[in-house]
Amino acid sequence: MEFTTTVPATIDLAIIGAGPHALTLTTHLLQKRQRIRGKFLVFDPSGRWMSQWEHQFRALEIPNLRSPAVHHPDPNPFALRKFAQSRPNELFPPYDLPGTQLFEDFCQDVIRVRQLQEQVIPLAVKSIEPLRDHLRFRFCLCLQDGQEVIARRVVLTMSSAQIQIPDWVNQIQTA
Repeated sequence: MEFTTTVPATIDLAIIGAGPHALTLTTHLLQKRQRIRGKFLVFDPSGRWMSQWEHQFRALEIPNLRSPAVHHPDPNPFALRKFAQSRPNELFPPYDLPGTQLFEDFCQDVIRVRQLQEQVIPLAVKSIEPLRDHLRFRFCLCLQDGQEVIARRVVLTMSSAQIQIPDWVNQIQTA
């Protein structure tokens, strides 16, 4: 039996990819504009935040991040240090580099506290097509299961070894 995820026909913001950049964008947007809650969705085939990041770090057996403890998805730059108070041995010198497990646990805590798990839709976006509607631009996202979603704005946050810019992007006129 195949599970089907039903998505709304229209949303304000579509975020494609559920890694650390998407989580950072989401937490910062919600800090600045709480009213955006419920008006955006995150699309990732895994259906969960940080899945690809966790898989890659485990596969490469990376013990700690290269970025200091102030670089993380929470808007408060000291949130990770506070989270690590009971785990000080997981911040490595010389710049308090977080251990991989500490960072993973911290991100899961951010997701839990901010109630973000339901924002991730377990579907891949197969294509994005621009729509012009009475002088407004919108985007039609075609999902892997055949559903379509119209989004006012789209942010691509997935990682890829190749730059993937659709041809129609060059046709957008800037003011």
